[in-house]
Amino acid sequence: MISKINDRLRHISTGPIGTNTYILENNPPIVIDPGYGVKNFVDKECIVLLTHMHFDHICGLSELKPLKVYISRPDLAGLSDAVMNKSYFFGINFRYSGECELLSDRLNIGDWHFRIVETPGHTLGSVVFELDGIFFTGDTIFIDSVGRTDFPESNEGSMLESLRRLTTLFKEVNPNSLVLPGHMQYGTVADVFKKNVFLKEVSI
Repeated sequence: MISKINDRLRHISTGPIGTNTYILENNPPIVIDPGYGVKNFVDKECIVLLTHMHFDHICGLSELKPLKVYISRPDLAGLSDAVMNKSYFFGINFRYSGECELLSDRLNIGDWHFRIVETPGHTLGSVVFELDGIFFTGDTIFIDSVGRTDFPESNEGSMLESLRRLTTLFKEVNPNSLVLPGHMQYGTVADVFKKNVFLKEVSI
């Protein structure tokens, strides 16, 4: 099912663990973290942005016609490594061998202007995309929780630093700014400060 966040932004949740995929109106469309079934909503050439390398956030690449795929340098290897991206443990062995572009601190696509915030922790190369006060946070932070840090490619210390970085960033924006995570419900910065105990802990 697809839902409307605003006039140019759509959301779908797919797969067995409810991965959130976001689709931005553009020519070509911009797809953030394509999960299973994304082909039912995007059937033309597109540009793909990945918050990190894990299987549930990249598996839709096999369904799409990507003109460009953007990912951070530390997570690039995971696209072609089924163990690193965790698909191996689902018995799927997903690998993406297409060309990729490496993310820097800014990315302009059409009239969309992204700021890329490095947030290592869940993976070494996890990022948050900020777009006009909207935050696509992948599995770094959810409304009331944060991403796991017990994987080989995770780092708890890095996650704490990333949460401090996001806390500072969130305090600088309108509390009604949207936070769009990789799983579960989306909400606002105010919701995160109210419900997410992990941010409260790093703010002490």
